[in-house]
Amino acid sequence: MDDKTIEKFIALFHLDRGDREKNYGYFEGILSIVVNIILFLIKFIFGTLLNSVSLLADAVHSLSDLVTSVLVIFGFRISTKPPDVEHPFGHGRAERIVSIVISCMLIVVGFEFFLNGFHRFQQPIPIRSNLLIIILLILSIFLKEFLFRVAYNLGTKIESASLKADAWHHRTDAISTILVVIGFIAFRYGLFGLDGFFGMAVSVLIVYTGISIIRESASFLLGEAPSSALEKKIRECALNCGGISDVHHIHVHDYGRKIEITVHMRLRGDTHLEDAHQKASEVERAIKKEIRDSEVTIHVEPEYDET
Repeated sequence: MDDKTIEKFIALFHLDRGDREKNYGYFEGILSIVVNIILFLIKFIFGTLLNSVSLLADAVHSLSDLVTSVLVIFGFRISTKPPDVEHPFGHGRAERIVSIVISCMLIVVGFEFFLNGFHRFQQPIPIRSNLLIIILLILSIFLKEFLFRVAYNLGTKIESASLKADAWHHRTDAISTILVVIGFIAFRYGLFGLDGFFGMAVSVLIVYTGISIIRESASFLLGEAPSSALEKKIRECALNCGGISDVHHIHVHDYGRKIEITVHMRLRGDTHLEDAHQKASEVERAIKKEIRDSEVTIHVEPEYDET
């Protein structure tokens, strides 16, 4: 799924109207819930009719995926709440907390993959199937990969860690089902431990992905330094206003949906107080225009002679 397809979804459901971030998060969460309920019903019904343990197990897995989708919606609901007395900078960081919770679930899934794969590799379990079961599982793989691409692309557009984490959760489900299909095929050719080996290999990728998302979100919550690109943009905004000899001590506090920026700048020592105030206000407006959802505080200092 490319960007053009995602743009069609955005246009079709008017996701860019109003609160863009909230719309994206709710859309992905609701879409995931609907698809997983459909997958659960299909797998459960045919698993019962065909007496397929693997299909019934995959049905329960699809139903359990509703938890992460509900977490995504809950996270966006909290993060989009307006500032209040206890949280004057808003609740935007709640979305990062949710991403850590989902990533922890990813890591647990990864360890389960490894343990199950190890046991299957040591003691291969004979598994039987028919064409209908394989077709249903392949359908599940395509739908899960579809959910991954929707969640990941939307998450990339709004830089949402929780959407990206949920995307990888969808992909782990697709990989899990792929391993089940591989197990069916391998069994036919006497390669009983192949799905176990693949399961262990994939588990490493899943755990690594979960840890990477946790590190990224934890760094954000701890208050990481602004990127060099953002710092450069702030400095250029200030200097382009003219009459400023130096810009330094750029501090950025990102609260998810609100950014607090503090900038120190130097003006001529004989600048009138009112003129200095006007220049500071001009710089504030320039930065706020360039950087969305920002609040800017300017500290004015006089130039000094280094000689």
